[in-house]
Amino acid sequence: MKIITWFKRKLTGRHDAMTRELADRIKRLPKEQARRELGAFLFELGVRHATEFVKDELQRSDSPFKGVPPEAVFHEMLALTFWIMDKDIAAGEKSLAAELHDHYIRSYRTHEGPPEERIRELDGKYKRYEQEWDDVTGHQDEFGLCVAQNIFGPETSQRTRERTFWIIRYAHDIADDCSPLKKMFRSKFKPEPSASGGK
Repeated sequence: MKIITWFKRKLTGRHDAMTRELADRIKRLPKEQARRELGAFLFELGVRHATEFVKDELQRSDSPFKGVPPEAVFHEMLALTFWIMDKDIAAGEKSLAAELHDHYIRSYRTHEGPPEERIRELDGKYKRYEQEWDDVTGHQDEFGLCVAQNIFGPETSQRTRERTFWIIRYAHDIADDCSPLKKMFRSKFKPEPSASGGK
């Protein structure tokens, strides 16, 4: 994505995630119903983000993401989006992942494999993302490389660093856009304390 495009989106609020009315309504719902409604909303938001990323890259004549099918980039960026949404809003407890996966499986039936296999594949990606994400230093080059390798394979090229940069930029944009939702909903999706009181 071009820096100018990113800056315009930030200024215009094009990625304002959720209206106050919708947020208040979801907050008042019982936990399971809130999870379903928030999951549906986040799925649509994630699809919009991943679609815009691919569209922006296809418009660039010198895109580092050329050479693979656009749908490969889209599905990887969508998986990355789901992981960040669950990590930030549900504190990585995977309490939103099932809802996001349900919408994903129903929406993209032409993607290869049975649903269980596709969910295992997503979970495997999330584990690799988690291993490479560095919350301590904030240095995300290994994370960006991991995502780029999921798209292009393990061979590095002259464009690998550029791909890594745009993937990291995208991940930070998703996290920034989820920040207000994190504040609104993290307490709603905290794990329940165990009945034994930690014994």
